[in-house]
Amino acid sequence: MKGQSYSATIEVALSQKDVFTRMNDFTKWWTRHIEGQTAKLNDEFILRYGDAQGDIHYSKHKLIEVIPDKKVVSLVTESKINWIEKDKNEWTNTKMVFELTPKGDTTELKFTHEGLLPEKECYTECAKGWDTIIKQNLYAYLSEGKALSHDFKARIAAKISPDEAIKKISDIPAWWDVSFSGSAENQNDTFIVKMGGDSFFDFTVTELIPGKRVVWLVTDCHMPWYSDKKEWANTKLIFDLAENNGITHLTFTHEGLTPEVECFKDCEPGWTHWIKTSLFSYFTTGKGNFNRPYAKK
Repeated sequence: MKGQSYSATIEVALSQKDVFTRMNDFTKWWTRHIEGQTAKLNDEFILRYGDAQGDIHYSKHKLIEVIPDKKVVSLVTESKINWIEKDKNEWTNTKMVFELTPKGDTTELKFTHEGLLPEKECYTECAKGWDTIIKQNLYAYLSEGKALSHDFKARIAAKISPDEAIKKISDIPAWWDVSFSGSAENQNDTFIVKMGGDSFFDFTVTELIPGKRVVWLVTDCHMPWYSDKKEWANTKLIFDLAENNGITHLTFTHEGLTPEVECFKDCEPGWTHWIKTSLFSYFTTGKGNFNRPYAKK
């Protein structure tokens, strides 16, 4: 017997009209990687995540049903999810359904990804993703007005223990092509990285929870390539880890690195390579990948 499509339900103390209006601005709670319109019938938009080698997740959506204050249905007309081994077009012809129901002074929002079934290859990872997007991001935006952070994020998963992953993350020269001095192995350790010329970045390991989390604070920096040479100062590099069935899932966040800052145009492809390509390679093969597709400054 086949299972049911993924669904998630949240309830917030807002009118249906307010929920409907806020929900339709997908960039506030889903992802900033959306191009196009997301509010009216027949609107089309593209969702695209990528790395240095190209798209990791591409999907094109069309709003095929919009009932004001009640329901929105988005059809996936095209898709390509490159981390799926068998059918990379698994999302094509599936639907994202948002249904609003009044519950006294609150509104219930039920989200269903029709066609995302337990037998699908991407179900486990996609269900986890939707749990975060709907139950955390969308709920926080609707109930507290907290829009999705646009801090840079990158995610990888590998067959490695969380403790071993943290050990490898701390071995910075093995996966990040920088000049390194100091130590990143223990909480309160300090280290310096340089990227050529008179650049420098001073770090302190402000948090290290074995098997779960590492946080590096940039205490000072000099970035000669930009008008604000201290742009990374007081930003944080955060590595969050979770293990499931022998697979460690890593979420990397550069807190403070947003599209509004000058270096984002260079730092986004840079971090994408160092996390998704080089650190992933170090996790899986024991060797980082320094063959980055952009010029070193």
